[in-house]
Amino acid sequence: MSLTVNPVSTPINTEGPVILPRQFAYLTELSPADNIKYIQVRVYRKWTGVKVPGFTPTNFSCILLDKKGSAVQANADLKEKDRFDRDLQINNVYKIQGFGFERTDSWGKTLDNDFTLTFGKYTQIDQLTDTDYPYHYFNFAAFNELNARLEKKNPILTGQIQLSATSATRYYFNPDVQETSELLAAYNKANASGPHLQVQTERLTSWDQEKTRNRVPLGTLLQIDPKTQQRVLFTQEATVLQIDTGHHWYYQKCDECGGKLTYGYLHGQCHQYGTKPNPENRMVITDGTGNALMSCFTPQTDGLIKDVNALLNEVENKDPAITPPAILALQNTRHVFQFQFATPTTKGPPTFILKKIMDNPPMALPAASAGPSSPPVLQSITETDEHYTPPPVTPTVTQDTPADAPATTSYPPELGAKKQLFPPSTSEEHDRSPKKQKNE
Repeated sequence: MSLTVNPVSTPINTEGPVILPRQFAYLTELSPADNIKYIQVRVYRKWTGVKVPGFTPTNFSCILLDKKGSAVQANADLKEKDRFDRDLQINNVYKIQGFGFERTDSWGKTLDNDFTLTFGKYTQIDQLTDTDYPYHYFNFAAFNELNARLEKKNPILTGQIQLSATSATRYYFNPDVQETSELLAAYNKANASGPHLQVQTERLTSWDQEKTRNRVPLGTLLQIDPKTQQRVLFTQEATVLQIDTGHHWYYQKCDECGGKLTYGYLHGQCHQYGTKPNPENRMVITDGTGNALMSCFTPQTDGLIKDVNALLNEVENKDPAITPPAILALQNTRHVFQFQFATPTTKGPPTFILKKIMDNPPMALPAASAGPSSPPVLQSITETDEHYTPPPVTPTVTQDTPADAPATTSYPPELGAKKQLFPPSTSEEHDRSPKKQKNE
């Protein structure tokens, strides 16, 4: 999918890309896929987001109100905090344009909106004198509506959980009880280190040897600690058991900040137009000893699927949640994968990242022909006798040569002869008079 304006194909293309005029919109009329709107709002609240428990600053946030009483949250990166903290003052009214959108996180949701505005370097802020804007935002709910507003998927535990003790309480560490020894043995077994692997870290020049380098069963790799083998490449011949259709098969990457864009959301705060699609497929492979989840990115998918742009041109629905049939056709096919461990997570089994498909050797460059493309040029070399002296060279007479000038003949310098660097001129030789001998 391409959300760009091609300046080459634009009819009027004399100086640069065509910038569409922006239109006014209320907060309820904004769409994450629309990048040509501007808003007029009052700054209701602003704060700096922090990460607990260290209270490390993460971003700048604010709540904006429009004339209809609607509210929306806006965020900016920490590097832009000083600018927006200066330009956006509480209770002031501004015209804001050049912003983007992002999906609202459940943990930082302050309003009922499904999206949050994002401010950046292309965001323009102009202060207005109109004061006919509400100063407060209210969203009342009846008592019987509270249950529907509760986020049941993300419960939050309030209160304290702790052990209470009195002066008569006694603590026993490592007691000699049969039940505790069984628990300790089970804990040590679960946290025992996996098998030790002998791996080859150097890349092999032979394709057949590289194809079988570090051929380790998936069942063994799933038992070891991924942190100990982060940069090691493994190979395995496996079958694609399933394509993860619950995961988006591609995502759009912002050309400016490099961030991952949610489908239908634009980074208007980074630039006017421009996104870059990148494939992000996930599949489950098996070799008979275990099932592993593998993520695939371009260009490592060469040999499996077409280029992402070619696939997007073939499908009608560009929604990344709908996997194209060309990718689903990979199920139940067998390939030789070269992969490495993905960044380990706190929970779940280890996952892998595809590095190369090694079904077929790479195409070799065309070999040079046996003979030259053009016949060789034979150079004739005339051998002369060592004592042979070439004839003298007589200069040709030109128009600049006087008619009565005597013909001079120049001889080639003899071998081993020395050349005088500063020969005396003729006039200097005639004018030089002999020195008189000094008589004492």
